Amino acid sequence: MADGFPDVEDALLELLADLADTVTAVDTLDEPVIQVNRTGGGADRLGLQDSAIVEVATYTATRPASQALTKQVRDRLSGLRGVQTGAGFIDAISEFAAPIPIPDLNPDIRRVPSTWTVISRVQDLPE
Repeated sequence: MADGFPDVEDALLELLADLADTVTAVDTLDEPVIQVNRTGGGADRLGLQDSAIVEVATYTATRPASQALTKQVRDRLSGLRGVQTGAGFIDAISEFAAPIPIPDLNPDIRRVPSTWTVISRVQDLPE
């Protein structure tokens, strides 16, 4: 929270932790895995609200497993509003781009990323 906003990666890792292993970098694949990475977005012109763009990718060994885990992620995050996490308070989460399977170099891995908008406010205002 160096800039006053919650770390949205940490917030989503926490919100998804009971579904599978959650990480920000995949170095070994003990599937299933959910990878969370902020890819863009930014604060409004007043610096009070952050609209982060976050990719959430699921990794599994089979197509049915990828469909099931991706559905769990969508069910968990879709329309989420007003949730407190260890990283801070998240105002809203909405789907920005639907999940789409991406072929991996390893044919035994099913990677399905989706993109989300995560909105939060400054958590600690200057005195």
